[in-house]
Amino acid sequence: STHNELEKNRRAHLRLCLERLKVLIPLGPDCTRHTTLGLLNKAKAHIKKLEEAERKSQHQLENLEREQRFLKRRLEQLQGPQEMERIRMDSIGSTISSDRSDSEREEIEVDVESTEFSHGEVDNISTTSISDIDDHSSLQSIGSDEGYSSASVKLSFTS
Repeated sequence: STHNELEKNRRAHLRLCLERLKVLIPLGPDCTRHTTLGLLNKAKAHIKKLEEAERKSQHQLENLEREQRFLKRRLEQLQGPQEMERIRMDSIGSTISSDRSDSEREEIEVDVESTEFSHGEVDNISTTSISDIDDHSSLQSIGSDEGYSSASVKLSFTS
């Protein structure tokens, strides 16, 4: 009898869950009565459809974010440098202010996406020659489902 009572409660709970599922899943007007298996299969298909829509939306969002970064950089290039003064750190850590014109310096922007650098690699980038940077400046990221990371590195060289 306690076993029967527990079984009765379990079935009532399952019935309630299936009723909630019917409300959440688009079933269509052609079905008036739904079997449990049919309802579960439709729920499974609906979940897959929602996951695919989410994946496409995430991909579109990443593309729009990438395009926005590109357009911001392009806008900065078109506006030109607003401030000619540049602050540098000398070898003992104090700041040195120097004025440089556009003709005295060349800027290269490198957009590095989904790339992780170890400490040594970052040090190598800062001492890389212009021709080495040009060889690697067209790196493109390959997206993954696990996540998305982005970093932008702006290098200035004095000619």
